[in-house]
Amino acid sequence: MIQRFYQQTSRSKLLLTAALQIILFLSYTTNLYAQQFEFSGTRQKQTISFTLVKNLIVIPLYINGKGPYNFLLDTGVAQMIITDTTFLKEFDLKNGQTVKVQGYGFGDNIEAILTRNITAKVGKATIKNIPTAIFKKDIFDLSSYLGIKIYGILGYYFFNSFIVRVNYSGNRLTFYTPKAKIEPKGVRIPIQISSGKPYLTTQIETDAMGKINVDLLIDNGSSHPLMMEAIDEKPFPLPSPVIPANLGVGINGIINGSMGRIPKLTLGTYTFDNVLTGFPEFNIERIALEGKSRNGSLGSDILRNFLVTFDYKEEALYLKRNNNHPPIFEHDMSGLEIYVIQGIKDRFYIGRIESGSPGEETGLQSNDEIIGINFNGVLHYTLNDLTELFKEHDGKQILLEILRGSDKHLYLLKLKKRI
Repeated sequence: MIQRFYQQTSRSKLLLTAALQIILFLSYTTNLYAQQFEFSGTRQKQTISFTLVKNLIVIPLYINGKGPYNFLLDTGVAQMIITDTTFLKEFDLKNGQTVKVQGYGFGDNIEAILTRNITAKVGKATIKNIPTAIFKKDIFDLSSYLGIKIYGILGYYFFNSFIVRVNYSGNRLTFYTPKAKIEPKGVRIPIQISSGKPYLTTQIETDAMGKINVDLLIDNGSSHPLMMEAIDEKPFPLPSPVIPANLGVGINGIINGSMGRIPKLTLGTYTFDNVLTGFPEFNIERIALEGKSRNGSLGSDILRNFLVTFDYKEEALYLKRNNNHPPIFEHDMSGLEIYVIQGIKDRFYIGRIESGSPGEETGLQSNDEIIGINFNGVLHYTLNDLTELFKEHDGKQILLEILRGSDKHLYLLKLKKRI
């Protein structure tokens, strides 16, 4: 039971990279992005709080007057997506259209129902008849990946309706109507909106190619700092060293690849050194699915270092550093992927274990349940806590109490920086 569950829901910190390349509303082409979130009356802005989990933004959203439901706010997604299959029974979907959803990965396409019979509300802003895809199967299992219940993903329709300011350090989201007079904060970076997603051109520096310009998808729904996929329609050259990595799960299956580092990334007047970077296995089909050529994607582990303002109407991104400390990008040093089975008490399980990692060398096994950490019960921890703990520093020792079947075991896990 646990084995099958994990094989279907294996997740990594890079879950939402190129995974959500979806071609959905071909029958709605003439009016695809006409809908807007709007305030009633004369209101021109609002600030709400959000939850930040694994660098991802979770906001409360109401659907057809019910909620709130936890939704990821994700620039890497065009249409609104509902991943919780219980909504299939709650909504009137008589006029919905069933389609095959194509994605980036390996496996069979899955089905979703397309509907406009949805009114969504964020704070005091409402949108009617928002085009929505309701998946018939929750392949992402975002709840297990993030450790909190997630019902879906909101993207373009929200960002295109407002000037959106994300305060990562304060967990505050402020959204202004396009008519609101606000003073930009930070460095302006031109962006391009294509098929409902934002892209930018910037510069990176590699040992093999020196300084090169690259086109990146701005994907704040991906936990990674940077993902480099292709150059000149060929695989992006790997740096040295790299380690094999499962970079996430796409709509069609697991995305395999490598993890390494890019020496330098430039964003406007800001530079980042020794940037942790994922390198997915090259797949030319992604370009056809997405409809736009790009080299990779910029994720939330970079964006979280700024006060970020998205202005889709003016095709601009504004970045203002939220502290003066240079960011340090660390990969998981345990080699363990942890997921949650939610219930009255959340239960933490080990999923995939990277070959040659400290987790494998210690003797831990897939499907082991973690019931204690450093003589504390797991009730003292969230999944986000464990994520940070396992990348704390090279050589750190962690005592894990494991339940394997009906037997309890103690393991001393020593973290190791591998890249």
